[in-house]
Amino acid sequence: MRTGLLGGSFNPPHLGHLAMARAAKEALGLDEVLLVPAARPPHKPLAADMASPHDRLTMARAAAASVPGLGVLGVELERLGPSYTIDTLRLLQAQRPGDEFFFIIGGDTVGELPTWREVAALLREARFVAVTRPGFDVAAGLAVVTKALGATVAERITVVTMPPVPISSTEVRRRAREGLPWEELVPHGVADVIRAERLYGRSFVTTFATVRALRDHVGQRIELRGWLYKQRGKGKIAFVHLRDGTGIVQCVVNKEQVGEATYDRLKGLGQEAALKVRGNVRQDERAPGGFEIDVDDLEVVAPTASEYPIAHQGDQGVDTLLAKRHLWLRSSKQHAVLRVRNEVIKIIRDFFYEKGFILVDAPIFTPSACEGTTNLFEVKYFDEFAYLTQSGQLYMEAAAMAHGKVYCFGPTFRAERSKTRRHLTEFWMIEPEMAYAGLDDVMDLAEEFVETVVQKALERCKEELKVLERDTTALQRVKRPFPRITYDEAAAILKQKGLPFEYGNDLGSPDETAISENYDRPVMIHRWPQEVKAFYARRDPQNDKLALAVDVIAPEGVGEIIGGGERATDLAFLEQQIEHHKLPKEAFEWYLDLRRFGSVPHGGFGLGLERTVAWICGREHVREAIPFPRTIYRKDP
Repeated sequence: MRTGLLGGSFNPPHLGHLAMARAAKEALGLDEVLLVPAARPPHKPLAADMASPHDRLTMARAAAASVPGLGVLGVELERLGPSYTIDTLRLLQAQRPGDEFFFIIGGDTVGELPTWREVAALLREARFVAVTRPGFDVAAGLAVVTKALGATVAERITVVTMPPVPISSTEVRRRAREGLPWEELVPHGVADVIRAERLYGRSFVTTFATVRALRDHVGQRIELRGWLYKQRGKGKIAFVHLRDGTGIVQCVVNKEQVGEATYDRLKGLGQEAALKVRGNVRQDERAPGGFEIDVDDLEVVAPTASEYPIAHQGDQGVDTLLAKRHLWLRSSKQHAVLRVRNEVIKIIRDFFYEKGFILVDAPIFTPSACEGTTNLFEVKYFDEFAYLTQSGQLYMEAAAMAHGKVYCFGPTFRAERSKTRRHLTEFWMIEPEMAYAGLDDVMDLAEEFVETVVQKALERCKEELKVLERDTTALQRVKRPFPRITYDEAAAILKQKGLPFEYGNDLGSPDETAISENYDRPVMIHRWPQEVKAFYARRDPQNDKLALAVDVIAPEGVGEIIGGGERATDLAFLEQQIEHHKLPKEAFEWYLDLRRFGSVPHGGFGLGLERTVAWICGREHVREAIPFPRTIYRKDP
């Protein structure tokens, strides 16, 4: 048999080794190529990135297992002394009599051959195959061999060119130490051995993971990057709760595993110190979240500069917490609320996308108000004044005439001097608008929208709602159809309950709560007195004193989450309303153009994101449903 011998440290074997073996085998018609791990490779055997002879032999066998015609010999590991000498060849000849042997080396090492012990004898009894990359010139190396050993010996070196595979064992280890992808550089079997044996030091073989994804890594060694939430324990064991932005997990740290210095430093860290921990994931139903990390390596990225100002169990007031909102966001309940908010936003965008609505961004600066300027923020706009938007609705009416179904989703501003738990001066609104739509169409969309948002949030945010200790019984009942009552019927309910409500007024928070108590899901109140609603609301053809408007009142004392209705389409009527409300007509000329050119029935609504998120999360105040709340008395941090 024509047998190739590919020697090396194989620390670890990689795809470049396989490419060399394949190139030599095909070029010389070899029957087999054997990987021969060296007994004394040019590395310190006890170095952190040096695998043991046993492990290197195991990896070589794993690499060869999936390649036909590739085998492994441990002959170098069975003997003492220098590697790849005439003694090695004699041993192989005794084991495999009749084989013709070819030593396979890298083309860039040809010039180093004269430094080998007994290389001249080897070259006379076995052929050498120098496998080189495209464009690499081995002439200089061959000249060194010729000068040192003679032309006859040098002629026994065959040069073979292989496809470019710029990989080395050093590169594999470097990538791993620096946290770069490495597994694609080695055969799958080799990667499995490295993971199973935890080779090359603790920082080498880890898979970056998040707390939320731990169930996908049970039994694996992973790295988590996060912050110290809290710790307890004494003696040689510490129980560290690490949060990473996706959740919190308990990490068991043993002094004997991480070393005394690292362990002592850990015990001295304060809350929110930044850490990297590495270790095996273990399933444990008793642990928080159902999983634990058995830590074998720990890295302190950054300690805290002083004592953390927000304790886990403290009596800080809301004002104190809001002043430290940038830190309060890290606490478990505030963290959960914002994750719910994120999911609700995704649900909203998906809902409208799937229904064929086009997202159209409304401007923040507006020249006029939708409902008067008494609650608007006026700002200097070059040599004029403008207002921060209180709604994108008017612009959505324009966009609906272009696209049919549209929505905007952005910040809105109200300069109301309200201090209630339902109000913010800056909040986010979702405002869909539909051409060729009436009040019933608006109500149909609104109830489907609310049902979808709530039910999908319940489905996707189970862990967050559990952290918030939210009783979801009432939310589970938020399903169509919603009860629909008129303003007159709502007024009758308030009268029956003995509330001091005057017909013709808007509903206050106590009124909304009282009405919602009669139902087990959101209630829709429609056909309002026209004085209560905005100038653009269409009048009811059956009763000119009523507007075709609707409010959706959520249960549990949440109150109004949606306001909307059908828009007026008559040009003369809108001009009268603009004059009646003492609005500057010139600022609305663009809006009136929508009635001059192809006016059609249309309508829509606005939903306040923060009220909806606060409702789903069971939070008392909407200020917890936005990252950095702005209220009448607070504009920082």
